Amino acid sequence: MRNQNDHRRSPATSLLALLIGLTIFVSPTAGQEAEPQRSDFTIPADLKSVTEGRDGFSAEQSQSYRQAYDGETLTTSGDAGSYAASRLSENLPTAIVHRYGPVSELSYQPMPEVGDVRATTILGTMTLNEMIQDERSRLKAIAVIHKGQIVFEEYVGIRDWDNHLWASATKILVGTLAHIANEQGLINLDETVSHYVPELGDTPWADIKVADVLHQRSGLDISESRLGSSPDHPVSLFYAIGFGDPNIPEGLSLLEALKRVEVDVEPGSRFEYASLNTYVTTLILQKVTGKPFEDLVTEHIWSQAGMEGDGVLGLTVSGEPSSPGAFAARLRDLARFGMLFTPSWDVVAEKQVVSEDYFAKVQAAADPAIYGEDYMSKRLLNDFGEDGFGASYQWDAVFPDGDMYKSGRTGQCLYVSPETDTVVVYYSSSYQAEVWVHAYAREIVQQLFR
Repeated sequence: MRNQNDHRRSPATSLLALLIGLTIFVSPTAGQEAEPQRSDFTIPADLKSVTEGRDGFSAEQSQSYRQAYDGETLTTSGDAGSYAASRLSENLPTAIVHRYGPVSELSYQPMPEVGDVRATTILGTMTLNEMIQDERSRLKAIAVIHKGQIVFEEYVGIRDWDNHLWASATKILVGTLAHIANEQGLINLDETVSHYVPELGDTPWADIKVADVLHQRSGLDISESRLGSSPDHPVSLFYAIGFGDPNIPEGLSLLEALKRVEVDVEPGSRFEYASLNTYVTTLILQKVTGKPFEDLVTEHIWSQAGMEGDGVLGLTVSGEPSSPGAFAARLRDLARFGMLFTPSWDVVAEKQVVSEDYFAKVQAAADPAIYGEDYMSKRLLNDFGEDGFGASYQWDAVFPDGDMYKSGRTGQCLYVSPETDTVVVYYSSSYQAEVWVHAYAREIVQQLFR
């Protein structure tokens, strides 16, 4: 395997002030390169650059960051959070998702023009290369795969073997397993939650269809926007339990948090992004298979795709899988997972993991008419600068052209374009999850491959 050090870009030194106001991009005069139009968005001046972790940490730094960990470290993504994102097993109980067999080697066909793709984000209008070097982005690593080959890859804030947090990009593991279980006849998407999880029989979950939970339209008051609204709200409890807050009451579990939810709107009437939906889907998968979530991922996905390394799944203190967002793996293995959804799946797998009818089902379930009211869909409609798309099978955005996108809190990305045979993945430690640069993923596909 080629040494990744051969094609890493040197990180930016210090940027002169994070100042220039957001302006409308004006095309340069002929023969001139466009200057980046930086916004006035800032991050705290005392935040250390994510490049600090590019070559690892000292023993003293590691101990200090471990001691600083609490239940909000990963979601706020300060210095300790950036460290924890690539050291999940140092802060949470974990289970291993095992790789198996020979590694599927990915060849290189560098396309420097990928770095010249321009997009507009909260940082302003600039090229991908400029965004990577902009310390406000806190982007740590990125890879672009086209037709089964690596065409662009940079490691700015982690080493290529570091297992980095996927955050909510983990949800696509759950959605994919749900599709597989449905194909196997283990799950009927028209059945109710309580049919599979009787423990939720006396709760608002009971009569909601599995499909409405899987596609993030359960109608319950569990939107991620409720995080932090009250420490006793089920969403706040869910995050505190899932990320190991030392202050949670002893014995409190994710299942208990699920039982405290309340009804908001009619199921199926509105897309509303919620990790609790993902966890209920996970419970259903475990019930119908009799296997723990980590073994399902190992059996159906990780052992099938020639992964370089094992994955790491976070567990709660009660031993529950934090399947909505506490999974970590190497960047290339996230890319290999994405490749399972492309025509180049056979570069990494001997048998097709994602069946052909998956894509039609994803499109059919993604209803633009119920998309656009919650915080996630509003943000994506604005940031992608287009409408007409929806969401399903745990994807945040399903475009009419077949492209699919999944975000992860603090700036993780899985973008798959089956039509153009392209995958874009990246890891970040966006402070307070304020910087989302997913527009670049779609622009790479639109400007270069479509």
